[in-house]
Amino acid sequence: MTNKHSLRVTRALRLFTAIAMVCCASEKGISDETAADYPTRSVRVVVPYAAGASTDTMARAIAQKLELKWRKTIYVENLPGVGGLAGAGNVARSQPDGYSFVVVTASHVISPAIMSRPPFDPIKDFSPVTMLAKTPGLLLASNQSGIASVAQMIAVGHEQELSYGTSGVGSKHHVSMVEFARLAAIKMQHIPYRGSAQAMNDLVGGHLPLQLGSISFAYDFARTGQAKGLAVVAERRQAVLPDVPTLVELGFPLSSAEWWVLLAPAETPRAIVNKVAADVAEVLRMPDVKARMPADDLQSSTPEELLRFMEDEATVWGGAAKNAGLHID
Repeated sequence: MTNKHSLRVTRALRLFTAIAMVCCASEKGISDETAADYPTRSVRVVVPYAAGASTDTMARAIAQKLELKWRKTIYVENLPGVGGLAGAGNVARSQPDGYSFVVVTASHVISPAIMSRPPFDPIKDFSPVTMLAKTPGLLLASNQSGIASVAQMIAVGHEQELSYGTSGVGSKHHVSMVEFARLAAIKMQHIPYRGSAQAMNDLVGGHLPLQLGSISFAYDFARTGQAKGLAVVAERRQAVLPDVPTLVELGFPLSSAEWWVLLAPAETPRAIVNKVAADVAEVLRMPDVKARMPADDLQSSTPEELLRFMEDEATVWGGAAKNAGLHID
């Protein structure tokens, strides 16, 4: 290599290094500035279930408070389908600019594990923002079913196949009911709905004998006598329904908490993710927000904590769904 050629190479490398340093500094400056000014326009929050149930209520309660804090419109958009995967997939394909979010439940990490061709990777295709809440499940029977206890339900189940509804195939409630049916040695038919609200309508109307859903949405139907609360899927009784036993105390070692988390598309600027996580955490601590959702254990997290939590849930519950032989075509 000639000295002249070597000099040209050295100059080119220096120029490339200088450009890279300027670009990195520029990106950092833009990120910091964006976070400080964020949001500068309306924000979209997708609820991947039908309107009226727990996920919808939670998203709208949080959005209302963030609108006041940010002084920008927050659109809550219901995009139900495929047990919550349709709406989540829509957000995964959105621009990672900090203006699209989705509130998901445990089915987000369970359903892809039992699909031959999942529409996305529930971990890698999203940026975790914060935990929102956890709540146990509530098993309900319709008043028309004549079932008033878990013991009666099992007795009927020994004579005939019982139908139950959940918010979809691959939901944590679906997996829990499959395990319960195994422990109780009864046959049960799962009827998936596009959301808990639709399942509840059929239950109250006498078209569905049983439903397992989150206690945050279902407890008021039991409290007002519109349906019969049979059991809580938890280790201890819940304050909103103190007279309803747990499956654990009835001899079935089942305890599972449904959860809600806030996600953004993968590669959303970290500064924006951190700002949103901090602002949502502030909202979750507000007394009037807690009062609006008395059956929920509202709790926030850092993005790092949420990532670890979702990875663990995907391993445990995705594996449980596979072991139960569940599958989504």
